[in-house]
Amino acid sequence: MNSGGSGGLHSLEADQVVSAIERACESDLRTALRLVARYSAYWWSRGLQDEAAAAAERVLSMLGRSVPVGLDEEYLLAVLHGAASAEQEQLELAQQIVAATTGPFRYSVTVLLWSLVFGPFESAELVEEVLERNEGGDAWARAAVELCRGYPGLTAETPDEAAQALRTALGRFRMLDDAWGMFLAVGALRQTVDEPLDLTTESLALAEQLGLDEEVGVLLCQRGDLYRRLGKLEDARDDYSQALDVSERADLPETAAAARIGLARTERLCGNLPAARTHLSAVLLFPELEDAHFEAVHELAVLNASEASA
Repeated sequence: MNSGGSGGLHSLEADQVVSAIERACESDLRTALRLVARYSAYWWSRGLQDEAAAAAERVLSMLGRSVPVGLDEEYLLAVLHGAASAEQEQLELAQQIVAATTGPFRYSVTVLLWSLVFGPFESAELVEEVLERNEGGDAWARAAVELCRGYPGLTAETPDEAAQALRTALGRFRMLDDAWGMFLAVGALRQTVDEPLDLTTESLALAEQLGLDEEVGVLLCQRGDLYRRLGKLEDARDDYSQALDVSERADLPETAAAARIGLARTERLCGNLPAARTHLSAVLLFPELEDAHFEAVHELAVLNASEASA
């Protein structure tokens, strides 16, 4: 991926990256802004969105509403990373930069970040225009363009066209060995098929590779649901149990509740009603999970009906 001439920067650890930018903020804001842009691909490839946001927010807080001369796209990238806390005027400046850009972006990652952060709030026509401007970029940019073209709700592509774009993006990201790109493409593709079991398994493997505990837990529950509906109860039980382990280790109560509800339904179908009731009782002990409590109560009613008819 063209990260704007970053050379060997990808070997640095995340904390070193943020430290370098913090030091630059104290002496030279132009350098700090360039570093945010140069490290954008580094953050992307490692899933370090929080680190990217922290660094971008620091630089933006120092810059305020001033775009340094000649660093328009660098400023845009900083806003894209720090969009959650950026000032309204900074968001508007970023939008103006995109509107004033007539050619492709200089940084390959910009087209993807802009499409995912700002794209859902822009017209499909503008998104397509930006994508078309970047179709002639490097291999990574071309993969990103296809991913965005097929991503749900970003363009006016038909469902078949969107699915084909996502398959193209997936193939290109595979060739580039970009796990994050593959993860996004597979996740979007899952929404286009009636039988998503294989894609869910692929998405799960990528999430595990990327170390995404929360996504791993959710995907295990989703695959467990698919197995349960197919009558593969042992496979479902294994997935829900793994999801419960992951969620408890990573302190993810919503996922833990979903895993226990899945286990309860599986145990009920296996005829193990006491085990099902134990899982549901555990869900009701989770604080402030109203949706999970509602599901657990509903499943308890189903369980009681099963016991009554036994």
